[in-house]
Amino acid sequence: MSQPVNEKLSRNEDDLPPLLEMFARAADGVFAIDQAQRIILWNQAAERLLGYRADEVLGRPCYEIFGGRSRTGQLRCSPACSLLTTAKQGKPVETTDLLTRTKTGQTIWITTSVIVVPSKSPDLFTMVHLFRNVTNQVETERLLERIQSLLGQAVWPVEKEPTLPSDLPSPLRSLTPRERDVLRLIAKGETAKEIADTLHISTATARNHTQRILGKLGVHTKLEALALAFRYNLL
Repeated sequence: MSQPVNEKLSRNEDDLPPLLEMFARAADGVFAIDQAQRIILWNQAAERLLGYRADEVLGRPCYEIFGGRSRTGQLRCSPACSLLTTAKQGKPVETTDLLTRTKTGQTIWITTSVIVVPSKSPDLFTMVHLFRNVTNQVETERLLERIQSLLGQAVWPVEKEPTLPSDLPSPLRSLTPRERDVLRLIAKGETAKEIADTLHISTATARNHTQRILGKLGVHTKLEALALAFRYNLL
């Protein structure tokens, strides 16, 4: 005989099955839903991140709590949840970034990974969501993408050697004229092949220039390199 819904929803962490208990004690925020999208697990990290106590969310539809939107502004959390549909089809559920609100109304970005936990019945499962606050990361990425877009609209004279700013840090000063040309073309949004065509070099050489630029600047991505160059008016 199955347990009443309210009894299931009122379980505390000590009463959870071993697998869900592991999630309940995770450092990341964790919540789980049943196939009706009702929240059946809400761990302490989720409470810290969003401000809701477990007794405020258990039994409620997850979309009422999160109301998440994608980076393009599309509503992702709704009764017609695409992630739930994907899980019901037995397909892997993608990790996604969502813009949501805390209990106090503060908007934050979270990245959410989903684990589908099957039950004894093949048609039933629990969707466990692990999430963390990535607001700073997302806002930095969007700012750098905007910077790159604006820089890409400018016309950069590749042939003319610019005057270097007097306060330019040594890593930026260490860039060769050709590497600075490559950096300007990256700012325009050109691919390695397009850079190669513009500078009349091979695609492999263009990629090597890019890797040397990242190494000299001590960064890991082209966006980080552009942000540093933009900060010191190198571009």
